[in-house]
Amino acid sequence: MLLVSLMVDKLRKHLNRHLSRMGKKKIDSLVVNYTAKLLDLICHMVELVWQKLKSGPWVISIKQKGSPEEWAMFHVMLRILEATKRLCFPLPPGYSTLLSILGVRCLPQHTFLQYVDHQLLLLTEPFVSHLMTDLDNSDANEQLKFSILKRLPEQLEQKVRQQRDNPLTSACISREYIKTVLGKHDARANLQERDSMQWEDKSNFYPDFLPLNYLTKVLSIREQAQNPFEVQGTVDVRFVEETALKQTLIKLDFEVK
Repeated sequence: MLLVSLMVDKLRKHLNRHLSRMGKKKIDSLVVNYTAKLLDLICHMVELVWQKLKSGPWVISIKQKGSPEEWAMFHVMLRILEATKRLCFPLPPGYSTLLSILGVRCLPQHTFLQYVDHQLLLLTEPFVSHLMTDLDNSDANEQLKFSILKRLPEQLEQKVRQQRDNPLTSACISREYIKTVLGKHDARANLQERDSMQWEDKSNFYPDFLPLNYLTKVLSIREQAQNPFEVQGTVDVRFVEETALKQTLIKLDFEVK
């Protein structure tokens, strides 16, 4: 709706500048009608293709993979998106959400994330809510959810975290906790604590991953410090360790994002 409002405002200013003799009331009516016709045209095209492919309302679900008909629908809607971008046309409300839902149903996970990174698909709030609600907490779905959360704007990510009480919320809390703790941990104190650590006692850590050992040791030492996320629950060091290891594997491309 923001783009629609922007287009209406820009078009109104343009007509007032070059066709001021028409009068403000006629220009306002012309702008609103023109924009509405554009939106109706796009909706009509989508509805025609939808009916042609006989896509039902169940396509809104994210639980199952898309059919060949849904893939064709996704392809058409993507072409409409590209055309409207080139022509600077607005899209009807809900278009981006539906396109993202079709995308997550039809595309492989890594391809879907690439489309998101290239801004071909938008992570709208309704889409993210559908994703978090419809998908279970299997390993593959958790990876997808976590990858989506990492790509959200900070404000939307916080809103999703406040609404959802699940392992992904804890993962985000632990990530922010690590960032806060290590941000306050200056280099001098870092070196002093590292020198004072007894690396021989590794029974509670992974012995073959020293950077992760050090991270969890720092968090253990400083867990008495004020935790900005204590209202949302205490941070489990073991869980932080698992999350850090998982993200390290993703960064090194040993796991699919």
